[in-house]
Amino acid sequence: MYKFQFFIFKIFRRILLLFSEKTRFKFAEKLGIIGYYLIKKRRLIALANLKLAFPDKTYDERKKIAKESYKIMSKAFLSTLWFEDYLKTNVDLEDFNRVVSIKERGNGIVVALIHMGNMEASLKAGETYRIVTVAKAQRNPYIDKFITEARKQLNVTLLKKSKQTSRELLEQIEEKNVIALFTDHRDKGSTVEFFGEETVSPTGVINIALKHNFPLVIGYNVMHEDNTCTTYFTRELDLVRTASFKDDVKENTQLLMSTIENIIKNYPDQWMWFHDRWKLSKKIDKNEIKK
Repeated sequence: MYKFQFFIFKIFRRILLLFSEKTRFKFAEKLGIIGYYLIKKRRLIALANLKLAFPDKTYDERKKIAKESYKIMSKAFLSTLWFEDYLKTNVDLEDFNRVVSIKERGNGIVVALIHMGNMEASLKAGETYRIVTVAKAQRNPYIDKFITEARKQLNVTLLKKSKQTSRELLEQIEEKNVIALFTDHRDKGSTVEFFGEETVSPTGVINIALKHNFPLVIGYNVMHEDNTCTTYFTRELDLVRTASFKDDVKENTQLLMSTIENIIKNYPDQWMWFHDRWKLSKKIDKNEIKK
């Protein structure tokens, strides 16, 4: 079954690449809208999340943001099929000198990534520095191998989540590489307030920054109407360091998520709203969403 799935995947990719990039992105936008209407559960999660985050916006305004988010996410996912070419001509690194300045001091650096725009466009930094990131292995081993090999071509080391991940990541930290981890989705970690609502956020980047004295910046992407993408890097976050490591992790995770919240507010249509960030899926009131 996995081999057959991979065969279909390769055929689809080959056919898709026969068309111009502009046509591919138009196709991706249509897929995004189809997904918005077809997958009801995710659509309701997106609208509920937007209601929580932007209670002052009208339902029509929130629905427009949700649809744009779906289109952008669809384009981001589909463009991974020709990602090496996409990075060469369509991605601009803004404020990358902040990363360069840190690396020139001989330091490693940890980058907190956000599921925004063409989410992996920040991997263009691999043209200058080795990037190390962590992700779940794909269920299909053939597709998983395809993705892993493709990332190697971009000077990216992709570690798979497993019992050995911590040890493997420590080895990369000791080599003072660029550690880039997605940080905005719900995961085990610290309780924080995000868009005024209590939730849980991963603490990986904060732990690395505090334990190993790595400077921490945020990297995020904005996809434009012409399908190009700008990757932004913030200034180094001024982390709190006291005698209590546990308290420092909690306070700095809140600082990080508050900063991420402000970034999302500036580009609301760029974020992945269909992720069940606040676990609202079991308590969605359809009538309340439309108010």
